[in-house]
Amino acid sequence: MGKVKEWASDTAEKKVDEILAHYKQGTYNFADTKTKLLKVDNIELVDIDETNIDEVILSQTRKE
Repeated sequence: MGKVKEWASDTAEKKVDEILAHYKQGTYNFADTKTKLLKVDNIELVDIDETNIDEVILSQTRKE
């Protein structure tokens, strides 16, 4: 993978992890999490898209 693509992938992954951490903590609800994830630049580089985003979010263990 080229350096720029690797950087973009790493940046997207960090942002996704940050958003999912907020979801786990209860800071974001499901709808907020989905909206924020879909706005992440280069999210397709971490294999998340509109068809599997619900599954990605629901796979997280959320604290209640």
